[in-house]
Amino acid sequence: MCDQSKVAKGIGQRANLNGERLLPSYFAFRPLPFALRGGLTLIELIVVMTLLVLLAFIATPSFVKATKTAKVRSAVQRLVVTLRYARAKALSLGRPVLVELDRESNTVRVLIPADVAERQLTGRPSPVANRSIEEWTDEDWWKLSGERLETLDPLEFAVDPSPMGKERTLPDGVPIASVTDLVSGEELNLVAFYPDGTASGVRIVVQGERLAIMLEIAPTTGNTILKEISPSEGQKGRR
Repeated sequence: MCDQSKVAKGIGQRANLNGERLLPSYFAFRPLPFALRGGLTLIELIVVMTLLVLLAFIATPSFVKATKTAKVRSAVQRLVVTLRYARAKALSLGRPVLVELDRESNTVRVLIPADVAERQLTGRPSPVANRSIEEWTDEDWWKLSGERLETLDPLEFAVDPSPMGKERTLPDGVPIASVTDLVSGEELNLVAFYPDGTASGVRIVVQGERLAIMLEIAPTTGNTILKEISPSEGQKGRR
């Protein structure tokens, strides 16, 4: 019985010449799973690296294009925020507010009447704040009347000291291609917003390598309308 039991336990096993017990032959020659081998072979490593390089070549152009397009949209967003703030500022102050676009430095900033900026910096109240409407002079009414851009003197304006009015620089490689009057096509560097909600009609083109966006400021409402155009159309604005 003992010998039969040993024979039963040794089924599938074999012995070498020295009588040592070995693993079953089918298990001894079976290749180990990848997880048990502890790493990649040289050929497998070369294949993986080749695939990664190919994927990088395929993905890089799309990534670069997306990055450049994102920079154009970021520049436009900064412009829109500044323009909307200037319109709201004009309504709240009851005075004209200017947006200056400097194409050389590729910056934009908000300008408010110098006397208002001085009061904000010094904390002094408005000269008409403690007087009734009957006591206002012609000069007071003129300052609050929403005078047109043609009569505005930029020298009488100062940079808005509030954080929203600070100078903003557009991203590198995304220039302001043109700033023109909607009617005459004349080159401008200022946009005016008035206390009655109107504005000087202006067209601004922001130019990128793969995308250009046109911003039109409606004169009757002061709202900013965006339109994507081709880079070639944006280049025309430079002429």
